[in-house]
Amino acid sequence: MKTYLLALAVFFGTVSGSLAQADHDAIKRVLRSETEGFFKRDKAEWANAWAHTPYINFAANLYGGDFLLVQGWNNLEKQFASQFKSKKVTDKVVVQNSNYNIHQNGNMAFVAYDQTLVDSHGKTTSKESRVVEKINGQWKIINVIALTNLKSFGLAQQTK
Repeated sequence: MKTYLLALAVFFGTVSGSLAQADHDAIKRVLRSETEGFFKRDKAEWANAWAHTPYINFAANLYGGDFLLVQGWNNLEKQFASQFKSKKVTDKVVVQNSNYNIHQNGNMAFVAYDQTLVDSHGKTTSKESRVVEKINGQWKIINVIALTNLKSFGLAQQTK
């Protein structure tokens, strides 16, 4: 009987670890898809990564020294509407995410990671955090905090 219980414990531990890894992989994919969709000017891909709810938040520091806080999907969609008016992509941006720290609790997860964006101007680095929620079986972004290293961005612009 002890052997049977031990075997069950090992089995369920392995299954739950596999499920957690699958969730973590899905979370990483949705975060990458949101960023890549934005830079490709693919509104459908970008929007699909977000929960379309009034409780989402987007916060970021901006290149001019200001900051932005947008609350609610309708406001976020309006805020970024001009980004998607033209399908013309002016510069190919390569997204490199690393050093993920994912804390999942059921259908919610907090994610912190490093992001590097590489384009014709050079590299821009940032510290990113996201809160994602599993809605109808799919991970969706409900909160973004993007802290861009503006000093390195300015240096990359000056060397061009």
